[in-house]
Amino acid sequence: MEAQDKYIFRKATADEVHAVFQLVLNRIHWMDEVGIRQWNVTDYVGRFPLSYYEQKQAEGEMFVLEEKATERIVCGAILKEVDDRWPETVEGSAYYLHNFATDTEKHGVGLVYLHLAEQYAAAMGKEYFRLDCAVDNAFLNRYYDAQGYVVVGNCVHGLYHGLLREKKL
Repeated sequence: MEAQDKYIFRKATADEVHAVFQLVLNRIHWMDEVGIRQWNVTDYVGRFPLSYYEQKQAEGEMFVLEEKATERIVCGAILKEVDDRWPETVEGSAYYLHNFATDTEKHGVGLVYLHLAEQYAAAMGKEYFRLDCAVDNAFLNRYYDAQGYVVVGNCVHGLYHGLLREKKL
């Protein structure tokens, strides 16, 4: 059975917002444990509190990856059709990935989520799937390179400095 067959990619329901927010909190704690300085040092929860996730879910922008066998949410993110981190001159319709958090105990679910989100974007007629990644996170930048996301620019959002990346669908 392929990894994708074990999961369901879909829009989140209102009662799943807390589960997605908990993934974020767990990921921040994990960053502290492994010495990664990213969400844990940029007031991430201050900028993206629970109310932000509640709003994004209500607007239909929160998507989750549910494990079929357990019905547990193992990954969540926000998919936007407009992103103010990207220049208005950028061409092509896209989904923009934000607030991407995976279960720290489920290795490989982030990649499954990415692939299914890309398929969803293509099915919705999008030409690109776009995201940004912290400039100083070498591991994550290698990961996105390996998935075919090319660097096309830079962004700054508060204390965060990122690389704009896209993948043609």
